[in-house]
Amino acid sequence: MSETQKRNMAVNIIFLTIIGIFTVFAYKTTLMWMYDRYMGADSYYSHGFIVPFISLYFIYLQKENLAQIKPQTSVIGLIILFFALLLHILGTLLYIFSISGFSIFFLIIGLSIFLFGKEISKVIWFPLLFLVFMFPLPEAMISLVSFPLKIFAAKAGVWIISILGIPIYLEGFNILIPAGPLLVGNPCSGLRSLIAFLALGSIFAYLEPISIIKKWFLFSLSIPIALLSNIVRIPILILVSNYWGLEAAGPDTLVHTGSGILVFVLGFLLIFTAARALEWRT
Repeated sequence: MSETQKRNMAVNIIFLTIIGIFTVFAYKTTLMWMYDRYMGADSYYSHGFIVPFISLYFIYLQKENLAQIKPQTSVIGLIILFFALLLHILGTLLYIFSISGFSIFFLIIGLSIFLFGKEISKVIWFPLLFLVFMFPLPEAMISLVSFPLKIFAAKAGVWIISILGIPIYLEGFNILIPAGPLLVGNPCSGLRSLIAFLALGSIFAYLEPISIIKKWFLFSLSIPIALLSNIVRIPILILVSNYWGLEAAGPDTLVHTGSGILVFVLGFLLIFTAARALEWRT
């Protein structure tokens, strides 16, 4: 990279920093909403804090490629920035913070293309797109998705336990066992696992030296893997509740927390195994 390119890059970074400070003030309410969603009880987005750092790390890995590209501004970036501004205004007027939140996603992409150009943005396309996992979905959409997931998880758990010969019935989201009723709440729907494994699957798909078709296939496997891993959790909680009492598998117990960790470990191993298998067959 020439001295001129270094100066241009430095100017762009300084300008980007100024824009970042301005964005913090402009999006103050939205950022506070995102923080509350990250920190809320049974949050689906507790991973949101680490997403930008993962993106920055992947950008760092491309430092040699980036050093060979001359930064160039692009009008396309301005168009995306204008679209982001409209989204933010719309979200603010309607008090729908999720819309305003996603406008930050487009704001970052627009700034990248406008300040550094299309070529640099192409090199860091994955780190930019990966940022989408830090922006919470609207509550209405979460409820819409979690409802069928809870039904699926409850029915699958009841079916597995019934095979073991334990008397069990399902009424709505209440699982009836000899020890008493168990409620399948939103945390057990598997939506949290689904979001996390989609993010994890995208990382594996990006890093694996396999064809584009296999990358998409590996990424799509995140969905059944998330559902399968979550199915394992429900029978564990039912069995513990049946033999050691309902309190033993309550929301704040070691069993409940441990089963959640088990879901992640199992899902990670399945995605890792699938990635190795696809790479081996390449």
